[in-house]
Amino acid sequence: MRGDLAGVRVVAVEQAVAVPLCSRHLADLGADVIKVERLSGDFARDYDDFVGGMSSHFVWLNRGKRSVALDLKTPEGRRVLGELLRTADVLVCNLAPGAFDRIFTDDELLALNPRLIRCFLSGYGTRGPYAGRKAYDMLIQGEAGVVTSTGTTAQPAKPGVSLADLSGGTYALSAITAALFSRERTGQGQRIDVAMFDVLLEWMSPLLLAQSHAGTAPEPAGLSHASIAPYGPYVSADGDLVLIAVQNEGQWRRLCEIVVGDPNLAGDPDFALNTDRLRNRERLEAIIEATLITLPTDELTARLERADVPNARLNRLPDVLEHPQARATGRWSSVLLPDGEKATVVTSPFHPGGAEEDLKAIPAVGEHTAEVLGELGLSEEEVAGLVAAGVARQSRPASDRS
Repeated sequence: MRGDLAGVRVVAVEQAVAVPLCSRHLADLGADVIKVERLSGDFARDYDDFVGGMSSHFVWLNRGKRSVALDLKTPEGRRVLGELLRTADVLVCNLAPGAFDRIFTDDELLALNPRLIRCFLSGYGTRGPYAGRKAYDMLIQGEAGVVTSTGTTAQPAKPGVSLADLSGGTYALSAITAALFSRERTGQGQRIDVAMFDVLLEWMSPLLLAQSHAGTAPEPAGLSHASIAPYGPYVSADGDLVLIAVQNEGQWRRLCEIVVGDPNLAGDPDFALNTDRLRNRERLEAIIEATLITLPTDELTARLERADVPNARLNRLPDVLEHPQARATGRWSSVLLPDGEKATVVTSPFHPGGAEEDLKAIPAVGEHTAEVLGELGLSEEEVAGLVAAGVARQSRPASDRS
């Protein structure tokens, strides 16, 4: 297992998806990630019960972390968090706008620990008229134009994964690792603010540039491409959908010669360049489809491979679970659930390989409260007092799992 961040302590005051993704990747890279949850736990624990009674999102995003459950609205909860932050290298947080400022201001964090890297992920950032808005994935996608650029003009669509959350968490991860590198030279921490809206504006740049400079942007094209043709799904003689993505003129010529079997098509003035093919897309697609629908799937894909034209199958989830590439590269492993059962998960892209992640575990709410607070110097009696006062919660430790 990679341990690039071994020795780095991350305190994650987190919930839902975006920051848990960021902190889980930090844990994958060897950091000691302490997940600070409310006494009732991260509400993402209850999104569904698909994985042995646990939420699929929570199992995905929280392996390998230590859970400490605190009531941060109490003075004692705030004091304990402060002591924890004194020992931390990174704070990463995605509470509602203004919520963490009521616990600690940035000046107070600096006084606690000048070396602390403070990363806050929000919907719209700290400035502007939307700064105080609560923001969830679909809302950010809607505001940034992603939804109306996905699907078709008649039927906009939200991607099947949480694009705003995932992109925001990934940018936060990148910024944190850069800040850790900078701290090696300066000795100082820094504050990082990542807004999911800003991240999606970055990802929407090609369409926004077209709109701002040309006065119009390509309309959403479903599985096709708004700016490239031919590009999209084609039906084989077996009724399968095969995805073809022509990216340059060499691929276009080989598609015509080897796959379609019509070399003259490549030189037709109506289709010679990508801009020509876009203008005549409807007629072009009809010509290509008329040939491809006569070819069995295996023959079609064999021709595409022989022509070196990029292609893929349109897989459904059961197909992906059995995908030969994922199987060959060991992308499936297991994690331990709080009830002692194991769940099959996708391994980290940082270190695919399967068995190395078998000992990762999903923490119960507050499973590591006593352990972590003990590291801060609190006695068992003091921890028990916090639990009795409703400031902290301690669940049974991993050693007690069946």
